[in-house]
Amino acid sequence: MLSAFTPRPLKHLFTANQCWTSFLDAGGLRDIGVEAVTKMLACGTRILGVKEYICDKPECPHVRYVTNSCGSRACPSCGKKATDLWIATQLNRLPDCDWVHLVFTLPDTLWPV
Repeated sequence: MLSAFTPRPLKHLFTANQCWTSFLDAGGLRDIGVEAVTKMLACGTRILGVKEYICDKPECPHVRYVTNSCGSRACPSCGKKATDLWIATQLNRLPDCDWVHLVFTLPDTLWPV
């Protein structure tokens, strides 16, 4: 049997008192926003599918079900994982020494050069 998924706080804000449904019914939302929120609401539920893991030993009765994630940047869970991975990648690209980041602005007359 699948264990109940515990909603994240942001997911709860969208689902409490049918807030997201009311917001959708009001209209005026861009498709990309609707898609992002829909993915976030489906994350970690049976809607996105379930993986079944069964023990290799025939005498072992253990079965584990894991719900799929959405992978959306808008999802607090999936987006954080992606952000953490990106930060780790960027830190590996930086030189292993003390350094200072400087940004210089050039006048527009030098842009063609």
